[in-house]
This record gives sequence, C-alpha cells and structure tokens, in this order.
Amino acid sequence: MGAMWDWITNHWNDDWAKFVEGILLLLLSFVLASLVRGTLRKQLTRPHIDPQVALLVSRIAYLATVLLGIIAFFTRWFGSPTLVFGGFGFLALAISLAFQDILKNFIAGMFLLVERPFRLGDEITVDNHTGLVENIQMRTTTLRTTEGEQVLVPNSLVYTGTIINRTRYPTRLFTLTAKVPDSVAVDGLVERVREQLKSRPDIAKDPPPHVGFQPSVDGGLTLEVRYWLDYRRNDPLTVQAAVSQQIYQAMHSAEASP
Repeated sequence: MGAMWDWITNHWNDDWAKFVEGILLLLLSFVLASLVRGTLRKQLTRPHIDPQVALLVSRIAYLATVLLGIIAFFTRWFGSPTLVFGGFGFLALAISLAFQDILKNFIAGMFLLVERPFRLGDEITVDNHTGLVENIQMRTTTLRTTEGEQVLVPNSLVYTGTIINRTRYPTRLFTLTAKVPDSVAVDGLVERVREQLKSRPDIAKDPPPHVGFQPSVDGGLTLEVRYWLDYRRNDPLTVQAAVSQQIYQAMHSAEASP
C-alpha cells in the first residue's frame, strides 16, 4: 500500500509540476505577444505604411504568439505533441460552435482589414449610423459621429451590410437652397452667383458649380446652389458659411427699388 501511495504521489507531483510549467509558458507567451505587437506598431507607424496594414500585421503576430504559447502549454502538460495537435481539431470545433458570433465577427474584422472597403479615418454610413472609422477591433468597428458619440458596430454586420463611404473620393457635392424674397429682382441673379462661386479658389472648377431656380410650394422661387468641394483641404462648414454670405449679398444687391 505504501509503495502504491508513493507511486501516485510521485506521478501527481510530476503532473502538477508540468501543469505549472505549462502555465508559466502560457503567461510568457502573452507577455511576448504584447511586446511583439507593441514593437511592430512602433516600427510600422511610418507615413508610407497604411495604418490598416500595420494593424493587420501586429494583430496576426499577436495571435500567432499566443497560439504558440497555448500549444506549448498543452504539450508540456500532456507531454505528447501528437495528442495536443490531434485534440486541437476537436477543441477548434467546440469553440466554433460555442462562440459562433464572436468567431464570425473576428473573421469579418480580418477580412475588412485585408479587403479594405474603407480606411481608418474614412467617414462611412453602415446600419443607419454615420461616423469616422476610429478602429477595427477584434469584434466591432468603432465609429465616431459628428455629435461626438461612439458607435460600436459588429464586424459581421459591417462586412455583410451596405457601406456608404463618404470620403472615398477627394471631392464631395454640397447643396444650398435659399428662398428668394419677392423684393429681389431675379434677372441676372443666377449669373452673378455663379460667377462669384467660380471665382472662389476652394470650390472645384470641374465639374463647375450649378446655380438655378426651383419653384417653391408657396408659389415663389428658391435659389439652388450645388458645388463640389475638396473637403480634405477645406472645411465644409466654413465654405458653406462663406457661400451663404455671398448668396445673401447677391440677393441684397438685387433688391428691386420701391
């Protein structure tokens, strides 16, 4: 009986020691993964390197290091690499069934980084939410709205949904409308406003700005102005305010004499 107890104790102590060593290897892999990810992010933060490429590479390196740590943990614990790799297939199946939504969002996030339908900093509309893309995380895509709100959209919804990229092209169409007072003489008003817009250096020359009249529901006229703007170099709100001021001045100068 004593010999059997000694054998159990020795094997139990040996298995416990292997388990502790495996845990230490696993913890070490997390530390190394964080160091590798941080180092890659610093090395890849250069002007000619796409931020999404840097994010993708650092994420793959982090996951690969953690995966090696998990394999090292089980290999040290069970002492058989063949058993560990054979059991990983069943483990992967169990994880995929238990965490379908998380796995789906993770894979969708990786495809978003690879295919790049939008870039970090782009303004997109998805799932009726519009905002700047701040980050593509493991599970969600982070948007920041113009109101300063943070919106977290699941990656699977972003990947399978309809995406409107509002900053894909360098110029964007802006439209302004202004009610024409009855006291304003409309003859030559459109030409004057159009020439003023053409003289502005911040408004695109091609296509040229459009100015025209539209009938109002009350029987009057509405002046419609449409122009293309390089929003990356010019603040849309500032230009909009300046154009509105020019329209007001053109109407004020065209007021009919009493």
